[in-house]
Amino acid sequence: MILNSLTLTNFGTFAGTQTLDLTPPDREHPIVLVGGLNGAGKTTVLEAIQLALYGPLMQTTARGKGSYDNYLRGLIHRGPDVEKGAAVELEFTAYQQGEARRYWIRRSWKPTGASLRTILLVSVNGRHDRVLTETWQEYVETFLPRGIAGLFFFDGEQIEALASGERSREVLRSALDALLGLDLVTRLSSDLDVLRRRQQTEQLSPEASTAVKELEAAVNDARKVEDAATQAVARLRNDAERARASYQRADEAYRAAGGQLAEKRTDAEMSAEQSIAQRTFIEGELRAALSGEAPLLLVWDAVRDLREQALTETRAAQDQLLMSALDERDATVLSWLDEIGAHGDVVDELRGRLDADRGGRASRASTESFTGVRDTDGLTALVTHTLPATQARIHELLETYQTAVTAVDEAEARLVSIPHPDAIAPVVAAREEASAALGRADGALAVAEDAAQRAALDRERASASHAKAIEQMSSLDLAADDGRRIVDHVTRAQETLDRVRVAATRRQLNRISSLIHEALQVLLRKDKLITEVSIDAETTSVQLLGSDGSPLPSSDLSAGERQLLAVSLLWGLARAAGQPLPVIIDTPLGRLDRSHRGRLLERYFPNASHQVVLLSTDTEINERSHEQLSPFIGREYRLEFDAATSSTTVTSGYFWEER
Repeated sequence: MILNSLTLTNFGTFAGTQTLDLTPPDREHPIVLVGGLNGAGKTTVLEAIQLALYGPLMQTTARGKGSYDNYLRGLIHRGPDVEKGAAVELEFTAYQQGEARRYWIRRSWKPTGASLRTILLVSVNGRHDRVLTETWQEYVETFLPRGIAGLFFFDGEQIEALASGERSREVLRSALDALLGLDLVTRLSSDLDVLRRRQQTEQLSPEASTAVKELEAAVNDARKVEDAATQAVARLRNDAERARASYQRADEAYRAAGGQLAEKRTDAEMSAEQSIAQRTFIEGELRAALSGEAPLLLVWDAVRDLREQALTETRAAQDQLLMSALDERDATVLSWLDEIGAHGDVVDELRGRLDADRGGRASRASTESFTGVRDTDGLTALVTHTLPATQARIHELLETYQTAVTAVDEAEARLVSIPHPDAIAPVVAAREEASAALGRADGALAVAEDAAQRAALDRERASASHAKAIEQMSSLDLAADDGRRIVDHVTRAQETLDRVRVAATRRQLNRISSLIHEALQVLLRKDKLITEVSIDAETTSVQLLGSDGSPLPSSDLSAGERQLLAVSLLWGLARAAGQPLPVIIDTPLGRLDRSHRGRLLERYFPNASHQVVLLSTDTEINERSHEQLSPFIGREYRLEFDAATSSTTVTSGYFWEER
């Protein structure tokens, strides 16, 4: 089955006629991505497809437990054309007995006074089929039974609910019933239960019958309270969605005005102050470094020359002191040589050398002294150590100072780019007001949901009391043997049906458990975290085995891993159905972290089906996620909500892609 197109006319938030072409261009690009902010109508798209297929029998929490007519009235767009009513058209291709057939379904409705006129039209291959129109509710079950539709059409909230043990058991039970044809067994068991109660009631005495009727009236009253509470929940959920959409718009205006930057103004001011303080500190260090020997760096060459001249003058002074001593020494040495009868050539050679040494010293000793420097060691230390160290320190400080100046410039530029709180005060106030309204709406919804839950429990208790009273009184008042036999046989038949259910379920569970485990292995990052998945045939609870072969409670898994387990349950059951059906997922990524989202993006969405329709916000499938999905995307749409007209239009291209 392939969904070809969906056309909405004055439906929900969609004003006028809006069409989505849902046909994937080829097998390599199965994903149709529909983006929209909260309140723009993403959930409405999923709801419209279910409504087109199943009409009053659709299974959706959006409808609640109110009447079908009231539900349809609530779907008419509140615009100038409200009297014209609304319509939904779905075109799809399904293969029947190896032949492709193109179906077109149109459901329309409009108010006519206090009543509502509804029309259903069905055509096949372009020709209206009157018989098929009349029998559509039965015919649709042949290729997309309602019992398994939840395996292919679901939203993030269902995944989150399925991640809990109790909810997963309910879903597994209903899915297994539909897959194995056991829904007929369930229906028969319910019919037998009605027969048993009727038989028991008919045999009651007048007094017992009156008591039972009072309990039955209590059940009806409790059911009315529950219905009212459920309708209140549906109404408040819509209010909460509208409040969430208003907050989303206020938040977008806040972001557009630079609100997020304004939140960082204090940090930016502190950063600027720190940068200025650092620059000031380095300026002080530079002044200290420049106040000592640093000015001599300007005449470093002259200082080096001064040092050389001072050393020369020092040596000259030393030579002057030696001259008289050397004359006497040389004469004494030559006299010793004569006394010992040294060879004349040796004496002459030594005399020449001594004369040359005295001559050189005499020449140096004649150097004029004008520096007046006597401490050449201090001058040497200044030239060889102090000035190089001072130069390196100044260079280091200058580099650090330049970095500090750059940091100050950047901090001041960042501060200038941040809007002043006074400038964005209106959008801040609007956002805070919208946030408060959303909080109130969510709070009212939580209270209503709690009241609905209590009402459901009260109704269940009333029903249980009613059933128990019938059971107790009938055991006392059953006068006819036939009545006893009927009740007894009905009870036995129900017990037999329960055994049939368990036996039929157990026969198929190995294959289904294997498919769920395969899906789980594909999605989980920790490949050896779960080594086996099994399903209890009687309780339909999921049991996991860890890497060591011991039971692994689902509570030991992280929230993200439990959601992947929920997706694996849906994926495995969908594969077990053995029917090539499209998959539609609203808010597909829920509260998954980045790593778990990556698994769905890379491994589940491209392979979930031959056609996958994703209804997402820009924060769920963001630019990075969109880049991962882009090789598999065939079509992209964006739902644009206009707050001025409270209407949504369909635009080609996702948030960052125009096509």
